[in-house]
Amino acid sequence: MERYRIPRREVPVRILLDDGRTLDGTLFTSETGPGGGPEDVLHHLNETDEEFVPLLCGRDSFLLNKAGIIWVQLAGAPAREIADESVAAHHVPARFSLAGGMSVVGTLAIVMPPERSRVVDHLNAAGRFLPLLGEGVVTLVQRRFVVTVRSGEGAERI
Repeated sequence: MERYRIPRREVPVRILLDDGRTLDGTLFTSETGPGGGPEDVLHHLNETDEEFVPLLCGRDSFLLNKAGIIWVQLAGAPAREIADESVAAHHVPARFSLAGGMSVVGTLAIVMPPERSRVVDHLNAAGRFLPLLGEGVVTLVQRRFVVTVRSGEGAERI
């Protein structure tokens, strides 16, 4: 039966759910992504034809509906993969105010044509989850939970 096993990659994550719970666990992504290398969590969560993702929390494994995820935090190598993709991007410090009153601060990496390189263009064109880069951490925030976007501390006006 081993030959029917689908190769997968295990990625440690911290997830905030819309009911206020925080889960520390392991998310499973594909060993091969669109670019030929392993699939990163951002692309996995933004996949439009899959509504559920497998999650392992301790000894408990279950399927988690993406619609209930407010944000997913990544650290270490998985965070660096996403940050490395945005090296050539236009970086804009930002503060996301989320439904429920929580805020997340980081940097938006905008990769858009020059005529559509405003923050509003980026937010409207992005997938379900937006990466917000931080110090050694990347927070993937679900757009539907973002209430306001403001410039980050000491940043230029958005």
